[in-house]
Amino acid sequence: MNRLYLTFEGPNVGENGLPVDAFAHALTGMQDAMRLMVEHLGGRQSGPGQPPRWAREQSSLQLTAVRPGSLVAELTLAEVDGQLSLENLGQQAVEAIHSWDGSQDSALPPEVVNRLGAIPSELPADVRVWLGSADTPHKTEIKRPSAAVRSVPQSEEALLQGWLREVNWHRGTAQLHDYAGSFVRLRFSEEHAEDMKRLARQHVEVRGHGKFNQKGDWMPVTVEQIRTGRPWGEPFDMDEFLTDPDPKIFDPDNLVTASEPFDVDEFVSIIHSGRDVGGKESPG
Repeated sequence: MNRLYLTFEGPNVGENGLPVDAFAHALTGMQDAMRLMVEHLGGRQSGPGQPPRWAREQSSLQLTAVRPGSLVAELTLAEVDGQLSLENLGQQAVEAIHSWDGSQDSALPPEVVNRLGAIPSELPADVRVWLGSADTPHKTEIKRPSAAVRSVPQSEEALLQGWLREVNWHRGTAQLHDYAGSFVRLRFSEEHAEDMKRLARQHVEVRGHGKFNQKGDWMPVTVEQIRTGRPWGEPFDMDEFLTDPDPKIFDPDNLVTASEPFDVDEFVSIIHSGRDVGGKESPG
């Protein structure tokens, strides 16, 4: 499956069409939802800044047909490198979005649901819009969310990693940067001020709570726990290893032996013995 259909219906849609801005807003909303879905399927947490190239390529939609009567927009997944792979995340994203039942509490990621729900927001009040396929163009009506739903985004648990930058312990603010230079704004209380100051410019793991905006990006995250962490892909630092006061290395002068053959209990005992400072031989 590589196509999605948006069907717009209203008293004057057939004769007068739609305002260009409203039509463009609806198509952009669908494109954003596709990108966020692809990022989710690819295991990437969306954030500020330009999405990675693979996410943009595998989520790109093309307007391939506009049909008269009720206005129908046919959106087709663009080919990647000249062909669509069976493993392409874009096809999985199309199927996931097509399966949406229109509810706010669906199985789709919240940021995807938010973007889909915003599609009708710029349409004339008497125009309704459906999400579907060629066979079932009226599968799911995308209804305008209530003001309460739009104005009160739900708090989400956040688990983030990155480089801690721009720490201001007087204001209780900081930024968490990723490899691409994008960042999430952080807020912290006086309780965490010393940790934030100590870990400034280091790679850290942050746990806390925050909310997503309408684009699916993190709004400021409140820090509840922060600790240092080594980033994936960071090169091995030999100087740091050699100067470590407690290196975890093999010491040929400090061996733990066992009789052969030995059973599982004895093997476990050896492991525990080997952890003791100085080491000691197990009875053999």
